[in-house]
Amino acid sequence: MSDVAERLDDYPEQFEPLFGTREEEGQELTIVGEWCFGYMRGVGLGSWTALPAELQAELDIIALHGTEAQFPAVEALSVDDFLASVERIKPAALALYQYWTEHAQPAEVPQPIRNDAKVGRNDPCPCGSGKKYKQCCLAK
Repeated sequence: MSDVAERLDDYPEQFEPLFGTREEEGQELTIVGEWCFGYMRGVGLGSWTALPAELQAELDIIALHGTEAQFPAVEALSVDDFLASVERIKPAALALYQYWTEHAQPAEVPQPIRNDAKVGRNDPCPCGSGKKYKQCCLAK
């Protein structure tokens, strides 16, 4: 288990998404888009088709700030609605993490490739002719 996963399991209240900030007109603004875009990239790498409908709303909160298709919706939000949606990102990420730790999908373990035993030059030919391999199929 990774250090991050261990901390999320043992101390979820200490989890804080690392949002950027910038100052504009003397006011500090929180930039959540970069974090949400990264989260959505991770979603794209996995198979999230098994996500239940009640958790889809949690993913939609992150997707609101993490997909280009949602830019018009974000720009249409009032300041209060925007701040409320930012506040919902942390609980949404924790709920999604909790779901996937409880419903972990087994990773596919690649099977090793096994080569058949090689035919020696003086062994009988595998084609069934009865000749030595070097006088039959090896000579072709």
